[in-house]
Amino acid sequence: MFRFKHPIHRWNPVSKSGCRKEGISAFGLALALFVIVATTGAMPPAAAGQNGQSDAVSAAGLLQQARKNREVFTKDFHGFRSKLTVRLDGRAHHGTCLFRVPGTLEIALNGGKAPPVVEAAVRNMLMHRVPSSTTVTTEARYGEPDAHSLGRKVLLDDKYQSAYRIKDRQILQVDRTMPEFRRVLTVLETRTAASGKYLPRHVFAVVVDNDSGAIREAWTYITRFQEIGSNYLPHSRHVIRTGKGRNSTLLIEWHDIELLKEASDG
Repeated sequence: MFRFKHPIHRWNPVSKSGCRKEGISAFGLALALFVIVATTGAMPPAAAGQNGQSDAVSAAGLLQQARKNREVFTKDFHGFRSKLTVRLDGRAHHGTCLFRVPGTLEIALNGGKAPPVVEAAVRNMLMHRVPSSTTVTTEARYGEPDAHSLGRKVLLDDKYQSAYRIKDRQILQVDRTMPEFRRVLTVLETRTAASGKYLPRHVFAVVVDNDSGAIREAWTYITRFQEIGSNYLPHSRHVIRTGKGRNSTLLIEWHDIELLKEASDG
């Protein structure tokens, strides 16, 4: 069972108008929900459901199906440029964003280089949308059957001892073990694209100390998308982080997105 290294404090998010909103934050709700799921496998009735997975499909086959069911950029998508508004810990910054497939990212804020936390939040989101191989190259097997609300467990024999929870052909949890900690990502909400594939909209992530079981850091990511042509581009990403004795909030908003005509288009 996970335990908390630091007490969880009530957080009152501040709206764009500067007015403080009373009540439990999205982070607090996500954290409470994660603990319920991680320790009991239970979720509130609105999010619960049947696993719907059959042993007739191999573990590798199930994982491959889920990977193929992710909404990714189309083959003719070369990237985009846009304006950015960034609010980092309550301070507003303005700048530009340029992304070229397969992985070139250039962000400028207030005429200078963006803070690493901003670049990491954008890169992480965009790189998960770039098409990649869905083939499972590592030996995979099913975990013990259970009634976990996030679906059937698939285990990989890789260096990270990766474990996935898959339900309705969607990867809803990824659990990887490093030498000193585990990183667990749980998808709390998805959006269905026009293609019928899914986009993760609300993701909660924790880093858990291997020795003590304490949560070192926790993040919640809430992403909104805008449909431009045949692709889903970012509209906004809200990141809330707690751990190491401090809290941090980040809101990134994209404006005036212009698609690149080719990969070399600057």
